[in-house]
Amino acid sequence: MDFLERLGLSGRRVLLLHHDDLGLTHAQNGAYQALGFPTGSVMVPGAWAGGVRGRDLGVHLTLTSEWSAPRMRPLTGGESLRDEAGYFPSSPEALWQRARAEEVEAELRAQIEAAQRLFSPTHLDTHQGSVLRPDLAELYLRLARAYRLPVYLPEDLEGLGIPEGFLPDLVRLMERAPFPRVRFLDPYGLPPEERLGFYLDLSRLGPGLYYLVHHSALPTPEGRALPDWATREADFFALSHPEVRRVLSEFHPLTWRQVKEAL
Repeated sequence: MDFLERLGLSGRRVLLLHHDDLGLTHAQNGAYQALGFPTGSVMVPGAWAGGVRGRDLGVHLTLTSEWSAPRMRPLTGGESLRDEAGYFPSSPEALWQRARAEEVEAELRAQIEAAQRLFSPTHLDTHQGSVLRPDLAELYLRLARAYRLPVYLPEDLEGLGIPEGFLPDLVRLMERAPFPRVRFLDPYGLPPEERLGFYLDLSRLGPGLYYLVHHSALPTPEGRALPDWATREADFFALSHPEVRRVLSEFHPLTWRQVKEAL
């Protein structure tokens, strides 16, 4: 049976509105509180991971640290997860070239268990798609079953920048996974000035289960130290806009906690 049918939501427009990168900065956490949308995920290696409080928080499994600052380090001692300065690799490609699966497993377990000491996780997802090397994706799904947590799985892998050689194995893994697949929406690559229009255009979407990722942060000096601060502020201001709120109210809201309870 289709997942939305099981929830009695067939033919509806259903939205998981997801706040990414919580725990990275105080500005990110502050935007989560100010906006009032319950769903997000926490970067446990982030400096502000302990400052997030919410009803529907997942673990944003982190294996990369893409900027010159701020940077994050592994919770475990795995050498294949560290660059020459001891931080996570700067990109998924750099990670995939050297990461040993057993060290990835130890790190992801450490992040999930650290999260469990901070809050009650409702789901797992992944920073920059870093678990999409097929053997790591298999591990990701195995850990989801072991910890009884649903995971983010896209309905379509096209356009996500995944190496062609990974796709056949990933498709097979996703087809066997006992979790709903979602229609991924992410305005991150749009210029900040186009962000409001993106959210208003959500009114044109048809029925389905949508997973909308945003990176909202408050306009503070700390938040503006991030290289992509303008993008994060644009998300915050757009999602605070009354007309965007009206558009979002046209969708049936869903949380990962509800997904977890339905599986």
